[in-house]
Formats: sequence, structure tokens, C-alpha cells
Amino acid sequence: MIISGISLALVLGILSFYYFGIYKVKPYKKPSEVINIKSGYLLSAPSYQQFTILNTIQPTEPKTEVSPLNGLLFTKTEMKELNTKRPVAVMINNHAEARPQSGLNSADIIYEVLVESGITRYMGIFWSEAPKKVGPIRSARQYYLEWLSPYDPLYIYDGCAKTTDVRTNACGNIYTYDIKNIATIGAWRWNDGTRYAPHNEYSSITNAWEYAEKKNWDSIPDIDTWQFKPDTDTQDRGERTKVKIAFHKSLPNSGLYDTTWTYDSKTNSYFKQTGNRNDIDQETNAQVYTKNIVIQETAITSAYDNKGRIIVKTIGNGKATYLIDGKITTGEWEKASRTDRTMFYDSEDNEIQFNRGRIWITVISPSLGKFAIIEQ
Repeated sequence: MIISGISLALVLGILSFYYFGIYKVKPYKKPSEVINIKSGYLLSAPSYQQFTILNTIQPTEPKTEVSPLNGLLFTKTEMKELNTKRPVAVMINNHAEARPQSGLNSADIIYEVLVESGITRYMGIFWSEAPKKVGPIRSARQYYLEWLSPYDPLYIYDGCAKTTDVRTNACGNIYTYDIKNIATIGAWRWNDGTRYAPHNEYSSITNAWEYAEKKNWDSIPDIDTWQFKPDTDTQDRGERTKVKIAFHKSLPNSGLYDTTWTYDSKTNSYFKQTGNRNDIDQETNAQVYTKNIVIQETAITSAYDNKGRIIVKTIGNGKATYLIDGKITTGEWEKASRTDRTMFYDSEDNEIQFNRGRIWITVISPSLGKFAIIEQ
């Protein structure tokens, strides 16, 4: 009885303490009303963190569009813009006093052939790039008109051969063929103290395109495309190739116009020397190079006039040698008419597949010039 009484008294004491000592002093609150911080702290106003939206990686527009000139790839956006531009053909001086030239490493295609007195001249076809300075520019010849016709380009040149022979009368045929004549519009003389006329006149692809807009010559014509391929894998490329070309054996000019191409397998490119000196593009200060070389053999004969002009056979067919991927292939070229593009085939009549990039077409006559593979 005594123990039961003591236990009851203890329980009643605990309950009394809880009721009067805790509940009455700090009344019960619902859990939703309880703030789980110690008293004495101030409750700050609600704040919200603003997260910075991270720059998302935009997918790169794929290069799916093929240049009809030399196979370079462009995005649809780039090609849409390029299709508002017309190719530009530029006569570029290769006299020893005109070097180094400007713009050679920006051309899509370059033709190199004799003019008079054993001297060679270039014609560059520009479209993928638009250098603000090309040249020095020089005069037109008939056979260049026949090569440029399939591109229906704007034509930059200064002067032309004027004769009574339709085979050499470039001046008359520029108008007969209705060529989109830029000539020297927008050209200027660059006087740097080391160049003198006629080796110091320059022009601009961008200026030509601006003039073309005024004449409504601002769209690319239909061009029969060649076939193109990716570069051959490194392990499948040729080891090393060096080719030397002499354009005129009886008028050698101390070798000032002889050309040597040397293949570099690492870049899969051919680098150019003329007159035993590296050819340099003055605008980029880089050695002139190309991805493909065509050595096109044809007949070159004298026009027997008082200017020493020549007639170059451009229409018909003949032998061709191709330097691509450090390898050498032989075959044939064929051009059906002035307005048809020259086509190139291997020895089994398959169309040549060029690497995407610049194509350098060297035209020689077996009776006047020669070429040799001097290292392979």
C-alpha cells in the first residue's frame, strides 16, 4: 500500500509539472506554426535565386554543298550567298619583275601557259574567296578566252591582243563572245619603289562584284562540274614527288619561267618554285601551293605576226598527266567547244577525281616545252 501510494504521488507530480511548468508557460503550437530557428534570430524576407541561363552549344551547320569549280564544301547558308556571285577570271602577270604576285593562294583554279618570248602568264578563276588585291594584272590572249568561257565570268585584264586573225584577236573576240568585261574598272597602280609599269597594276575581286551588281551580273551561271573526292588517307599517299616543267626549250630565259612542284605528304599539297625560287603570295606571305596539278599537253604554234604571238589549241583532245595525292596518273583531256569545260580522264576513260581545293592547270607543248618527274 505504501509503495502504491508513493508511485501515484510521483505520477501526479510529473503530470502537474508538465501541465503547469511547460504547457501553461509555452502553449502548444501546431507543427505548421513552428519556426525551426532559435529565438533571437530575425527571419529574413523570402529570397529567390535567379539562375543564369547557360549558353547552349549551337550545332554547326554542315558543309553539304559542293563548289562546281573545285569541289570545296560549303554550308547551305554560305552557298546561298555564293550563288549571288559570278566567278571572276583575272589575267595575272608572271614576268620576273612582277613577282611576288597577289592572290594566287585564293584562286579556285589557275591556268599557266606561255604568252610570247618564252614568258608565262597566269589566269586565275576566283569564286570561293574574294581577295581585295589581285595581280599584277596583264593583257588578254585568245586561248584564255576559250578556257574562261565555260565559267561565263567577270573578266579582269589590262589590254588585249588586237589582230586581224580570228585565232589571235582577243580584243575583238571579247565582244564577239559577249564576255562580261571588267577590264581595268576599279584597278590601281601600286608604287612601292620596286615595281614599275606595266608590272604594278592591281585589281580587286570585291570591286568586281560590286560593279557586277550594277550590271545585273550577280548570279553564278550553270557550270558543268568535275568529280571530287576527299584527300586520300595519309598512309595511302605517295611518298614524295618532284616535277620540273620547262615551258620553252629554245627560249629558256635563263630558267626564269621554269617551274618546280614539290609534294608534301603531310599537307597533301604541292608547293611551287619558279626560276629556282619559292613562289610567294604577297598577301599571305606563304608559298604558293595547290591540291591538284594537271599537265595538259597540246599544240602551240606561231601566229607568224610581228608580235610573236602564238596559237594554243584548246579545243579537241590530247595527253594529260595528273599529280594528286603524291601519285602520278596519265590520261587524256577533252574539250568539245569553246563554251564546254575541259574534261579530264585517266587511261581507262574514267573521269579524274580531284581533291577538294585548288586545281592548277599547266599547259605545255611537247614540241616547245618538256616536263620531267625528277624525284618520286
